[in-house]
Amino acid sequence: MTFGPRKSGEQLLGPVWRRLGRLRLLALLAVVGLMAAACAEGSYPLDIFYEMHYQQSFHSHEPPRLTAPGDAVPITGRALLTTENPIPGERVGEGGQIFASNCVFCHGEMGQGDGPVLQTMKDAYGYGTDARPYTITPILTDDFVKNQSDAAIFGWITGGVIVMPAFGKLLSVEERWLLVNYIRSLSDQ
Repeated sequence: MTFGPRKSGEQLLGPVWRRLGRLRLLALLAVVGLMAAACAEGSYPLDIFYEMHYQQSFHSHEPPRLTAPGDAVPITGRALLTTENPIPGERVGEGGQIFASNCVFCHGEMGQGDGPVLQTMKDAYGYGTDARPYTITPILTDDFVKNQSDAAIFGWITGGVIVMPAFGKLLSVEERWLLVNYIRSLSDQ
C-alpha cells in the first residue's frame, strides 16, 4: 500500500481551524472592548445592577429576612434614630471634613449652591433656572434652610432630595448629625 505525503492536522481540518481562529479573535475583541469600557470615566462605568450591594439578599431555600420590630433594641452597635440632635453645635470641624468630601461638589465650599455639579446641571439641563426651578433650594445659608429643624435637615441628608442622593447608607448616624452642625455653622460665616 502506498501512502501519499502526510497531511498536517491544519490541512485536514482547515475550515475548522479557521473558524476557531475567528471565534478566538471575536472573544479577544469582546474582552478588549469590555476592558476599554471599564476604563471609562465615572465611578461605575458598567453599572448594570444599580446599588446591588445595598439590597437585602437571601440564598435559595431560605426565607427572606424580616425587619426588626420598631421597639427592638439594636445589637449591631448602631445608634437609634432620634428627632433631636444628640450633639448640637459640637465638632463642627469634623462635619466640615465630611461636607468637603460629600457635599461640596453640588453645594459649593460655602453652601451657596454653586458647586461644579449643579453648575453643569444648570448649563446642560436648565435645572435651577426659571424654566426648571429648584424644588428645595441647594443654598444652605438660605432662610428656608435656617428655619428648618435639625431633624428635617438630618432627614434630607438621610433620604435625599430630588436630585440629591440619599446618604443614609453611606454615612453613619453620627456623621449625618455632624453634617447638620456644619450646615448650621455656614449661616454664621
